[in-house]
Amino acid sequence: MRRAQAIGWRRLHAGLLAALALLAAVTTFAACGRLARGNAPLPSPSVFSQPDAWAAYGGDWAATATEIHNNSQERGAKLMTRAGAWGDYQVQADLQIAEPYGEAGLMIRSSGEEEGVDAYHGYFAGIRTMDASFEFGRADFGWHALLHRRLPEGADLQRPIHLRLAAVGCRFAIALALADGRVAGGVADDPDCLRTGRFGLRSYLTSVTWRNLSVSPAGPAEIAAIEQQLAGSPTPASLASSEPYDALTLDRYATAMRAEAKKHAVQPGVQPIVSFLMQPGRHPHVTIQGVIISTPPLTAIQDDTNALIIPNLDPHSTVKLGDVVAAEGTVVSERFRSRIDDAKIRVLWSDTEIPPLAVTASQLTSGTYRGRSIEVEGILKSVAIRPGDYDLVLQDGGQSFRALGSKNFQIDPAGLVVGSRVRLRGAATSLEQFTGGIYPFTVITDRVQVVAPPPWWSPRHIVLLAALGIGFFLAAQFLLHRVQTWHMRSVLREREQLALEMHDTLAQSFTGIAFQLQAASIERRGEGMIQTHIRNALEMVHVSHREASRTIAALRPQYRDAAGILEALRESAARLSDGGTLRIETVMNGKPAELPLEITDVFVRIGQEAISNAIQHSGCGTLTLSLTLARREAQLTIEDDGKGFDEPLTPQGLGIAGMRRRAAKVKARLELRTAPGEGTRIAVTAQLPVAAGLLNRLRIKLVTASETERAV
Repeated sequence: MRRAQAIGWRRLHAGLLAALALLAAVTTFAACGRLARGNAPLPSPSVFSQPDAWAAYGGDWAATATEIHNNSQERGAKLMTRAGAWGDYQVQADLQIAEPYGEAGLMIRSSGEEEGVDAYHGYFAGIRTMDASFEFGRADFGWHALLHRRLPEGADLQRPIHLRLAAVGCRFAIALALADGRVAGGVADDPDCLRTGRFGLRSYLTSVTWRNLSVSPAGPAEIAAIEQQLAGSPTPASLASSEPYDALTLDRYATAMRAEAKKHAVQPGVQPIVSFLMQPGRHPHVTIQGVIISTPPLTAIQDDTNALIIPNLDPHSTVKLGDVVAAEGTVVSERFRSRIDDAKIRVLWSDTEIPPLAVTASQLTSGTYRGRSIEVEGILKSVAIRPGDYDLVLQDGGQSFRALGSKNFQIDPAGLVVGSRVRLRGAATSLEQFTGGIYPFTVITDRVQVVAPPPWWSPRHIVLLAALGIGFFLAAQFLLHRVQTWHMRSVLREREQLALEMHDTLAQSFTGIAFQLQAASIERRGEGMIQTHIRNALEMVHVSHREASRTIAALRPQYRDAAGILEALRESAARLSDGGTLRIETVMNGKPAELPLEITDVFVRIGQEAISNAIQHSGCGTLTLSLTLARREAQLTIEDDGKGFDEPLTPQGLGIAGMRRRAAKVKARLELRTAPGEGTRIAVTAQLPVAAGLLNRLRIKLVTASETERAV
């Protein structure tokens, strides 16, 4: 019973150690992978036209090889690089701002972005057309201005302006180059600055075009170059938030507001959508004013009462989400499929998108919210990403539905993993051209957001965990087999060595005892000679007893570490010198540690032989036992202050030949230093194995457990 338990514990221990070793290797590999990804280089302009290079937070973005355009006037639209956490770098671009009361610019060292004006952690430098100024500051879900100055007098804000923003350490430099060649800018410090982050674009209440966008590393030389560029131009006046605007700025602002108020006036003859939905049939010559909530392939318009579909709209139409339009045509009122045919669309102004209604799939199945701006969640069941669009199938509460959309900056194809929970924003329809007659409705979506990744207990992960578990088990079994093989070889070598020891000592002693007793039995020269033979036999018995005791002591398992070796040798010397005046000193140099079994055995055996020789033959008064442990070797020294001897003239007796043989078995080096009247010093130095880590410790524990088991 105990033997089975011991074997079980050994196997469990080996399995756990193997699993921990493999887990540490995997963790180290993953950490190295994360470190490598964190040092990604800055992107080149060639990737800026790719939708998967950016993440949009609001706005209506489009990109080509030479420019990026936001066609939305919403508040705080942002376009950020999807990956990257860079430190010292600079971003520059040519900005052309369309509206006379907006703001646009560049973001740097940003993270944690969300939809909203200042909903991020990072820095922004931008141009404000309303008061002809530029501003630089830090956003932490709130705004803190670090620099706000007027642009040079008479700056033409309708033409492109080159904006350059550099960050080095906690020092930031901003430079603006106007179309007429004049420059403006400044340098700002933020002692408690954000050290890393990605870069991006931001606009506020205006559509903007960024051309010649570039990003590159920056250092003190770039900051100095901007300061040198600004040195020859007058420093514009700083603006305080409470400072009143001058007459020119106020007139520009008032003119813009009057123009916007005129555009926002309700058009004559406009009728609410709900008035037609309550009267099924065709209603010609109708004018509707509302907000675009969905664009081709399914265009929809929504007012304060309900929504309509605008079929057959030109796919290349310039209308965008959030546009307020007047639509003139024939309203066709049907159950869940009301539309306006032959519509003539006129954009009145651009506005922010209508906040969607959060609904469930079952509510959309009932048809109540179809055609309206909605937001719905579901579990992703399949994904089809094509060059220009995507097709998703989702499930929510047992209800399956479909989602279609065009690839843009609002979707990250890499994040769409089957099993994820995603949130869609758009308009739902039951038109067969979109549902295919399979699904109760289809969401024409403009935004896809991953809410939660797939659960870890997915079938794929369960299979992966099972494979890893089997791998761990096989690795543990293999390791255990190797350790048991090493153990068996050690046992066989130990038995062979023990057989040689017994042959060299006990067997020869027994032969001598038998010879002496036989001589005594046939002795005819008198009683005195018989007693001599018996005394010789008794002396041989004592010698054999000492040899057997020393062999048994060397086999005890408690002498595994350095301190145990010294204690064993000290006890051996104390027994041999019992009743004498011998002073025994022990010295330990280095950190105590467990030594390999072969080296432990050699040290104990050689030490005992050297101690026996010193006590019996040298007549010493002090015996010093020292053990020195270094990183790659261990050395045992036995030194006495006895009479010594002349080594070249002394035969290889006194066990010296046996000591050399033992040292040679573990490739150790034995050194003997002695001279008449100067004592004797014996030192044995053994090299420690390089791989003295997990496997050696496991091997020691298994051997110890095996010996304990045999003792039980």
